[in-house]
Amino acid sequence: MLPNHGANPQQVYEAMNLKEPETLIDFSENVNHLPFPLNLDIDKLLPVITAYPHPDGEPFLSAVAAYHGIEKEAILLGNGAAEIFALLGNVLANKRVLVVHPTFSEYEATLAPHHVEFERVLVEDIATYQLPMKTLQEKIPYASAIYLCTPNNPTGVLPPREEIQQMIDWAQRTATLVVLDEAFLDWIGEEHTFITDAPNYDHVLVVRSMTKMYKMPGLRLGYAVGNASLIRSLARFASHWHINGVASALGAEMLKLHNYREKSIREVAVSRETLRTFLEGQGCVVTNSQTNYMSFQLAEVEKSEAFYHFMLARGLVLRHSKNFRGMDGSWFRVGIKARPQMEAFEQGMIAWSQQ
Repeated sequence: MLPNHGANPQQVYEAMNLKEPETLIDFSENVNHLPFPLNLDIDKLLPVITAYPHPDGEPFLSAVAAYHGIEKEAILLGNGAAEIFALLGNVLANKRVLVVHPTFSEYEATLAPHHVEFERVLVEDIATYQLPMKTLQEKIPYASAIYLCTPNNPTGVLPPREEIQQMIDWAQRTATLVVLDEAFLDWIGEEHTFITDAPNYDHVLVVRSMTKMYKMPGLRLGYAVGNASLIRSLARFASHWHINGVASALGAEMLKLHNYREKSIREVAVSRETLRTFLEGQGCVVTNSQTNYMSFQLAEVEKSEAFYHFMLARGLVLRHSKNFRGMDGSWFRVGIKARPQMEAFEQGMIAWSQQ
């Protein structure tokens, strides 16, 4: 069985019983391809490493509050955004949850052990991630929560703000919790976030990750923002000292890096349009991504499996879509890398087309 996540490409080759090439380029993960932005000094970090972390996750907690201009009481820190989703399972146990697909598989994975009943809704068009607003309006009143990935993973599309706001308005009438996963919003801009709005609602939670923009997946750091009462209801399920001291210290520094964020956004925007132009030139259907990844579908959809094997043989690891509902293996997600790696991807696709 193929892994349900990107990254760890060796697991893909093991699962498919394929020989791993000497050189791999992992396009299945979508972490910032620019160099790590901080110069680490072990002497400065040693006091953090050898001491117990702050029980409230300082200094990162204060850094998040300052960055977004919100109160600390509206923030819940997590050992990665994944921990936030795991904590949500405790408050949604034995309830009905509406999930808009295709989307990040971790929502259902973290809720399933809590005997959650899933109501699954597919978007009307994958390339544009057109939300089925009429269907959502009909189903939201009967759900305890709705999960929406904004921008979406795996398509990279950010739904219109007015549609997200309309969903929030519908949900507030029935006390339905709206969970907005903004893990990739850094790539678009803070002007699109609902973080400053969330504390004003009783039933809105915005989840963010430090993994993607800031190139620190190994440290596991994320946070959620919502009404103080909602934050307290989630925090009571978290373990003590669940925020790594080193992650907290580095996370606080990362939020100061305005120039790094802006440079990352600019460079990815150029690379994204180059990739879009190339894929469309190959006859592919391409998602209207605004992030550092996009999904595409071959012109000859029936050859998707053979194409995936062909690229793996060349050491080019794409994110399969077999566990993305509505995509069912006929789409591929590609994370944007530095130009030499993107050229290798292009050469692989050209070689495929010339067979």
